[in-house]
Amino acid sequence: MTFYHGSVAGGLTELRPQTSWYSNLKEPTVYLTTSRQLALHYIWDLERIGVKCPMLDIREDGTLVFQEMFSGALEYFYKGVSGYIYRCEGDFALNLNTGVRTCATTTATVPITGAEYIDDVYEHILRYAESGQFVYERWEDAPQWRRDVTRGHVIRFIKRNKLCTHPEHPSRRFVEEKFPQYWAEAVVLHANNLL
Repeated sequence: MTFYHGSVAGGLTELRPQTSWYSNLKEPTVYLTTSRQLALHYIWDLERIGVKCPMLDIREDGTLVFQEMFSGALEYFYKGVSGYIYRCEGDFALNLNTGVRTCATTTATVPITGAEYIDDVYEHILRYAESGQFVYERWEDAPQWRRDVTRGHVIRFIKRNKLCTHPEHPSRRFVEEKFPQYWAEAVVLHANNLL
């Protein structure tokens, strides 16, 4: 079966298991997906942004829904970003513990069988919208309940990663910049031992 993996790194011949602070799996792992489209959303300029948060929902029919958590998120994350979609062949089991129904994981090194260069991830993602395979839910149109859910996600992220006491954390600048109202709330909660 064919699987895909998105990355900004070029010239790879294999995918090696790695650990990362933003993964919900704590052992060294290779992430793969059966969806070429989803692999696009994992081409991240992590050095510029400092965080990985695709903001995606995947419908039963495979349609990807990008649910903005702040205004202009799709463009902020992907405009001008280039990278690669790597193709791998194998019998990898889907792993529902990742929270993504098309995701497979392995702790073994995976050989790459092909690669496609993507010059602008943002433009490539929007092509899926033209064919009805991608839905873009903008922050400005989000109902109040979605805004409340976003607030909860951000406050929990700040608490879990101890951002109030770790100014060197790679995500802190991003949270301060993109969620200033939630950051201010977290700072007050932390100062009063409520976070």
